[in-house]
Amino acid sequence: MKTSRWKDMKYNEELDCWVVYWGDNTGYKVRCGDWFEIHLGDGRKLSCRIELGRDWYIIVGRNEKKFYLKQNETYQVDV
Repeated sequence: MKTSRWKDMKYNEELDCWVVYWGDNTGYKVRCGDWFEIHLGDGRKLSCRIELGRDWYIIVGRNEKKFYLKQNETYQVDV
């Protein structure tokens, strides 16, 4: 059985950071400057970098457009 490359990324209030969960209750604490792909739905994905200002955001594209992450959302990512 093939496992999905997409993992849940959720905000952890205690750690004050985003965590990618591997499915066995372990995870990877995402750090500023980390690159990953985020799943947009319908098979679409976007390569991005995560940064922290007042809030966590991702940067995409040559023009470095910023999109803020919502702490109550779960994102599908491939690290």
